[in-house]
Amino acid sequence: MWYVGLANSRAHTIYAESQDGINWMRPINTPVLNPGLNGAWDSWCAAAGPVIKEGGLYKMYYTGYSDPNGQISIGLATSSDGIFWQKHPVPVMSGTSGWERQIAPHSILKIDSLYYLYFSGRSQTGDDKIGIAFSYDGINWRKYAGNPILTPTASWEGTGVSWPSVIFENGTFKMVYMKVTYSSDDLFGMAT
Repeated sequence: MWYVGLANSRAHTIYAESQDGINWMRPINTPVLNPGLNGAWDSWCAAAGPVIKEGGLYKMYYTGYSDPNGQISIGLATSSDGIFWQKHPVPVMSGTSGWERQIAPHSILKIDSLYYLYFSGRSQTGDDKIGIAFSYDGINWRKYAGNPILTPTASWEGTGVSWPSVIFENGTFKMVYMKVTYSSDDLFGMAT
């Protein structure tokens, strides 16, 4: 499992292992993916996102930025063991404008030879939506022209939808997602 840990207000990626999915241990006490050096596009944040394993190679799509109030982008890191990671030198998908100003990866699928990357996006006004991008190599991505693919339409969804987790089962894409309004009640929805 790869998850986010904070140190000096900066987001790092931490690693843990489990034999049963319930009891976890950290065999390494230091982060496995760190923010970049000062001046780098990910100098403030290198937060774990979805991981896919192909053959003997792990690919992690992570959230990175140098300014938490600026544009947020998606990076790629690869590893042969899930512990020692090598970053791709530039973001594989960058935040732009509107609801795609700050983007974060949440789910990755590969069906046949096509990758599907589900991401959430947030504008300066805080409206969150969900989009998708496609790639044949996992590095060069094309955002779907019909994005966003999911927007808040029900009153319980508050100001936006985010955190899509997607599986492909029996010919149907199934997404569990979360509302964005921060309150004491966390609510989740499902879309197909």
